[in-house]
Amino acid sequence: MSSISPKRHQVFIKKAFQGRFIAGVFLLILLSGLCSALLIYWLTGSDLQAQSQAAHVSIANAGQRLGLSILIGNVVAVVVTGILTIYVVLYATHKIAGPLYRFETLCEHVGNGELDVISSLRENDQLHDLAQAFTTMVDKLRKRRDRQNEAIADINQHVQQLKSDEYIASHQPELLARLEQAVKQLQNK
Repeated sequence: MSSISPKRHQVFIKKAFQGRFIAGVFLLILLSGLCSALLIYWLTGSDLQAQSQAAHVSIANAGQRLGLSILIGNVVAVVVTGILTIYVVLYATHKIAGPLYRFETLCEHVGNGELDVISSLRENDQLHDLAQAFTTMVDKLRKRRDRQNEAIADINQHVQQLKSDEYIASHQPELLARLEQAVKQLQNK
């Protein structure tokens, strides 16, 4: 039996899927940070501007500085959170994309008639139920193939016995030839 190793050293398994997922989450974080910054600036800016008209001009400058510092703080928070999000999302999608990639390769092997592959996932990967169902399916296909090979061998043995029987061999050579051809076709599938 050939075994496909469950160890993966590649971080990007399905680059398009993982990239879209990361970009979507990062854009959501960026949008929420910008909305937060604009909302705080809008709420505090009008109060500070109203107070600045009654007080010194320096309060207006303080409002601009406060708005700018809130904006910079949110941008820094979005960047830091975005970087952390990329790692977390990459890790989470790897736990899904990795098994999906493994199933794609296993399906390719099984489709090529290689029924001796083993589907194994890492301990913390998702889709263990699917892996078990896949293993059960491949086991059933393997048993069916083995039964078919035994039946073909049995049929071949009977054909050889019939060919050695002089009475049948002289009367039914055409039927024996068709039977042998059918057995050969079964062996090639």
